[in-house]
Amino acid sequence: MNRMAIWVHTLRPRTLPAALGPVSLGQGLVMPGHFAWSTALLCLICALALQLAVNLANDLFDGLAGVDQPDRLGPTRALQAGWLSASELRVGLVVTLGIAVATGLWLAVFGHWLLWALGGLALLGVLGYSGGRRPYANRGLGEAAVWLFFGPVAVLGSLLAQQSPIGPQAVVASILMGMPVAAILMVNNLRDRHTDARAGKITLAVRLGPVATRRLFTLLTAGPLVATLPLGLPAWGWGAWLAAGLAALGLVREMQRRDGAALNGLLGLTALYSLVVALWLWLRLVVAVG
Repeated sequence: MNRMAIWVHTLRPRTLPAALGPVSLGQGLVMPGHFAWSTALLCLICALALQLAVNLANDLFDGLAGVDQPDRLGPTRALQAGWLSASELRVGLVVTLGIAVATGLWLAVFGHWLLWALGGLALLGVLGYSGGRRPYANRGLGEAAVWLFFGPVAVLGSLLAQQSPIGPQAVVASILMGMPVAAILMVNNLRDRHTDARAGKITLAVRLGPVATRRLFTLLTAGPLVATLPLGLPAWGWGAWLAAGLAALGLVREMQRRDGAALNGLLGLTALYSLVVALWLWLRLVVAVG
C-alpha cells in the first residue's frame, strides 16, 4: 500500500460511527434556543479526533507492549506489520490529540465549566486505555470506559457545550447510547481473547469467557430497544422500533455463529448499529414528544 492508504487503514475510519452517533444524539437533544451549528460542528470534530487518536494509541501501545503478534486475528496493525514506525504513530497521535484539544478548549471556554473536567477525563481515557504502566483495558475495564465516554460524556457533554439544560430524557438517552458502542469493543475482545490472554491482557472477554461475553453483547445491543418500547406511539414508532430490533437480532445471531477472524466483519456492522440506536433514541425521545 502507498503511504496514504496505510494511514487511512491505521486510522480505521469504519470506527467513526461510534463517535458520530452519540454526539449527533446529544445535539438532537439540545433545548430550543440553545442550538448553534458552529458549536455542533466543533463537538463533532472533537469527538472524531478523539476516536482517531484512540485508534492510533491502540496501534502504538499494543505494538510496543508485544500484544500484537503475527497471529493476530484482527485487521493488520501498522506498527506490527512494519508499515509505520513508532515515531510516525506518535506524530499521528499528537496531531489527532492536538485537534481534539484545540476544539475542546474552544468548547470549554464558551460552554459550561464542567467541560474542562470532561475534556481532561477524555484525554486520560485515550492515553490510559492501552498506554502507561497499567492500561485499564488490560484489567477488564475497557467496555465500562467506552460506555462512559461514548454515552454520558459524549451525549451530555454535547448539551453542556451548547449551554443547554440537561433533562431526565437526556440522562436516560446518554445511559442507553453508550451500550451499543460498548458492544463494538465486546466483538473485538471476543475475537482476541486467546491472544490477549497469552499476552497478559485480561479483557472482560477473557474474564467472562465466550458464553457470558455473547450474553452481555445481547444485553448491550437489545437493551436500549427494550428500555424504550414505543408505547403510546403511532404506527411509525412501532415500525421504526421493529426495524431497529431486526438489526439487533441479526447482530446477536451473527455473534452466536461467528468466532475468531470471522468476527471482523461484525465490528463495522455493530458500529453502524450504534447509529441506528442514536436515530431511534432521537425519534423516541424528541420527535415523539414534540
